[in-house]
Amino acid sequence: MKTFSFAWTAKLGTEIARAAPKAGFRMSLVADERQRVIAAVNQGIDAYLEACFVPGRGDSFRFHTPKGIRGKISGPRLECKVSPKSLPVLVRRLMESDDEKAESLASDICQTLEIELI
Repeated sequence: MKTFSFAWTAKLGTEIARAAPKAGFRMSLVADERQRVIAAVNQGIDAYLEACFVPGRGDSFRFHTPKGIRGKISGPRLECKVSPKSLPVLVRRLMESDDEKAESLASDICQTLEIELI
């Protein structure tokens, strides 16, 4: 596992893109995590002139309620497929959000990629 400081750097972004699955990083999110990703994606093009939702790269974000949980407490899921080029942008936005739950999600995504943020 590679270790990085919990501060955004270009080197961290490069490592996230390298570690991301080439077919896209998939997540299925509910509740708070779903809302944090929606907020990050809805920024559009940011101050870095980067976007994390570019369908041409293979990015997709859609609501889906799997059969068997319809009408249950969990509600609709946000099914995400994030390309290796867009994933670093999403993680950076979550890290820089000043929101503890979003920052935790960024750390969890990195952990999945075998990147530890300290």
